[in-house]
Amino acid sequence: MRRFAALVNVTLVLALIVIALGAYTRLTDAGLGCPDWPGCYGKLTAPMHDGHIAEALAQFPDAKVEPHKARNEMLHRYIAGLLGLCVLAIALVGQWKKKCRLLSGIILLLVIFQAALGMWTVTLNLLPLVVLAHLLGGFALFSLLALLRFEIAEQISLENTALIKADKSIPTEPALGPLLPLGYIAVLVLVLQVALGGWTSSNYAAAVCYQLPVCEAGWSERFSLQSAFSVPLGHETYEYGVLPYDARMSIHVLHRFGALVTLLLLGSFVFLCWRKAVNKTMRMLATGIGCLLLLQLILGLVNVIAQLPLLNAVAHNVVAANLLMLTIIFIRQIHLRQFIPEKIPSIKLARENRLTTD
Repeated sequence: MRRFAALVNVTLVLALIVIALGAYTRLTDAGLGCPDWPGCYGKLTAPMHDGHIAEALAQFPDAKVEPHKARNEMLHRYIAGLLGLCVLAIALVGQWKKKCRLLSGIILLLVIFQAALGMWTVTLNLLPLVVLAHLLGGFALFSLLALLRFEIAEQISLENTALIKADKSIPTEPALGPLLPLGYIAVLVLVLQVALGGWTSSNYAAAVCYQLPVCEAGWSERFSLQSAFSVPLGHETYEYGVLPYDARMSIHVLHRFGALVTLLLLGSFVFLCWRKAVNKTMRMLATGIGCLLLLQLILGLVNVIAQLPLLNAVAHNVVAANLLMLTIIFIRQIHLRQFIPEKIPSIKLARENRLTTD
């Protein structure tokens, strides 16, 4: 199980790197740096030398060969491919060891679907719905891998329960149970806000409004909820966006309002949990979520004030992924700790092992 945990740790780090590289590729307009898939201009490497660039131009006469964009795109594909191999290894080990079989199987299916979305992102020329689904899939994969790591940690704890007192194996938090409905709503709102962020990015609406607190003067008269969620279809390419200014502005404004709702709702949830928690680990988790939430707000403000600086925008994506992951883990912890010790399987097994040992 410890080796299995090490494999999941490596895969978890790779998933976060892929999320960061995906954001970097999107923000540097390199999503179509390679017009074909899975190769790049018919080869497995980006065209960096004059001879390779000439071959690429001859094979794809309508494409604009930009080596730096092709390099960014292929780096993203290489790391994503390595991530896929690690997930396959996790699924095989999970099935062989009969540990976390369902969760590891779901993760493998999600990675296969992510590969298909990556292909469609290129072949459909950055269709916003596909780009959004690819982003949400990456966030879901990262969160599920973290859940798998948590479940493995529980399995390792079960292996060691015979050596410790049962009552100290999992400290309970019954006072946090009533807050679970608020937690569910907070996670739903957070997922919707992530989706709004993805919709903003995929429609190139992140750089529309540069004034605070909402947008430039007259935004309310031009705001349209219908145009914000219009699905542009039938275009030859969606690079640099195809929606008119009013639609992009409406998307951007919705994302800002969503940020305020998320801040208030998720912030209230973690604050109440922090006050009611008696266990140090739970208080630390609540504090971590609160810090990430404030950091995400600051990064969003910097995106507006500094007109979308590249590294800051990438960090905005990475922090969002960690915020969602940590919130899901926190709610899973509340589920585990809200019951009395006799109802927790690991504690019951620990007591049986301790009695047998005694």
